[in-house]
Amino acid sequence: MLPAAEQIQIILPVACVVLLVMSFKRSVFGVVAYFVILNAKLGDMYPVLGAIRFELVAALVVLASIPVAGGRFSDALSGKNRLNKSLWLLFFVGMVSVVQSVSPSVSWDLGGYNLLKMTCFYVMVVASVREEKDLRILLWGVGLVTCWIAYEPVTNYFRGVVNEQGYGDVAVGRFGVATGHVALANTLVQMLPLVVLWGMAQKGHWSQKLIYAMAVFLVIGVILTKSRGGFVGLASVGFGLAWISKNRAKGFLLAGIFLGVCLMASGDDFTSRIATIGDGVFANRSTSDRYLGLVNGISMMIKRPLLGVGIGAYPEARSQFFNYWFYSHNLYGELLGELGLASVVWFYWIFAVFRRSSQLKAIDELKNQRSFYWWILSAVQIGLFVRLVIGNFSHCAFIWYWFLMAGLVVGIENILNNSNVNGDVLESFKKGVR
Repeated sequence: MLPAAEQIQIILPVACVVLLVMSFKRSVFGVVAYFVILNAKLGDMYPVLGAIRFELVAALVVLASIPVAGGRFSDALSGKNRLNKSLWLLFFVGMVSVVQSVSPSVSWDLGGYNLLKMTCFYVMVVASVREEKDLRILLWGVGLVTCWIAYEPVTNYFRGVVNEQGYGDVAVGRFGVATGHVALANTLVQMLPLVVLWGMAQKGHWSQKLIYAMAVFLVIGVILTKSRGGFVGLASVGFGLAWISKNRAKGFLLAGIFLGVCLMASGDDFTSRIATIGDGVFANRSTSDRYLGLVNGISMMIKRPLLGVGIGAYPEARSQFFNYWFYSHNLYGELLGELGLASVVWFYWIFAVFRRSSQLKAIDELKNQRSFYWWILSAVQIGLFVRLVIGNFSHCAFIWYWFLMAGLVVGIENILNNSNVNGDVLESFKKGVR
């Protein structure tokens, strides 16, 4: 029998301290430590860490370690990279929206401060990932941390520690970004493309089977949550993987079989619940809130068209305008309501990440190959697609995921720029495409 998570959770703060010390040798270890803190919310798990502002201390340590370990902040600050430009424009717009919010204090607490943290995280990733070894360390870090997030809910489920719903018992998370069953499902499913394609990139290497086992564990975690958004996410992952496969017909067939197995594993009650997604605003509150989140967001944009109600202030504005305090539960309602017409800056940023991934993949496609970088860039694109799809059921505009994906793309570009492996191919690409 596997140990209970409560018995071994001390591993997390100990590992963070060790990684923070190691960051002065190679700063990407500090990035992994900060990623652990962002996800696990160690201050909630151990109140004493919250009291000493461990998250802030860790961020300062990581930022201090970057120049010591040879990283360069200029890689994330330079306007020469288009992704940097689009991110800093978003940061500026977001901060301005806080100032003119319906409640600047609420907007800062729930939006502005979080955007500041996520932007710092992006800087950490870009400044630290300078060679392939850094990228591989980061992949191992985010993959193992995500599996850790799934560990407690999955093991508790088989011990009978579950949350009872009308459609069956579900696995739930206790701490951090995966608290509850819906957030847990979204957290796990968004990482599946990265883990699966990272495994494909490891063909012939001893680690491939271990990485695939991690992917299976994440799928099990999503199934046990019995989250409708989680299953839509699984379908999106299957579609994305089938789309990039060399034989699409076979890929879509396998994706259909995979989704069918997942649905059967969830039971008949949940299968019938999936159909309620189509009931729209006439469904029960759990379903209708997702649609009303979009409708209310559009109404907020009409009332405050230029910069919206302010990032993070959606619940407060909903309370003021509709006498109903609640989050949007919808990415698009969240963006339209909180940023108004300026939300186009957010969408442009995500589009720029996707486009830059395609441009960097073209280096391999010119040489008719699929390198390690091609697989990771494809994972970024599929991951963005999955997150945009499940965004119909969750508010997620300023979570770490978008910033990690953008950071991976810029990191890969920096690796290619610092390497002579691609030689004339990279140079011709930069002249012809950029």
